[in-house]
Amino acid sequence: MLKLYTRRTCAECAATKLYLKTKKVDYEEISLDKNPDLYDRFKAEGKKRTPIVESSIGDWLGFSPKKLSEYAQSLS
Repeated sequence: MLKLYTRRTCAECAATKLYLKTKKVDYEEISLDKNPDLYDRFKAEGKKRTPIVESSIGDWLGFSPKKLSEYAQSLS
């Protein structure tokens, strides 16, 4: 299942969630606002942009309709 690490004020996070809901793709959302230690770990790894997406086809940062579409197609 796709993991989506989000922040409350992140417009790209909202766009990613809307895309996934529109395509009826299940995902697990992890709030970085509620998990500051996790957010600090990601920042230390150089992952400073949200959402942080972890999936079976690879990981990426930010809203990427192309990668989200590839992931959705991989589920078929």
